[in-house]
Amino acid sequence: MPSIKTKKERLSLFVDRDLSERVEKISKLTNQTISELTRKALQVYIEQIEKEKTEQELTDGYKANYDYYSKSQEEWNYADKE
Repeated sequence: MPSIKTKKERLSLFVDRDLSERVEKISKLTNQTISELTRKALQVYIEQIEKEKTEQELTDGYKANYDYYSKSQEEWNYADKE
């Protein structure tokens, strides 16, 4: 099965010396390029931010609709008693 290649774009960024040294150390330790490590780290970080955003939106939605959910629950309390 042929692999699907996606178009890549170049990003340039500056980091302080300590972070650079830490990245190089992990790169050697894990036998991954700095680019691979950076891609993975960015992916994990972005997924974390998106998850937190979704969780916050759900929480806000539940809070905004609390009265509706409470009333609906009260109506179901009588469903089995008839």
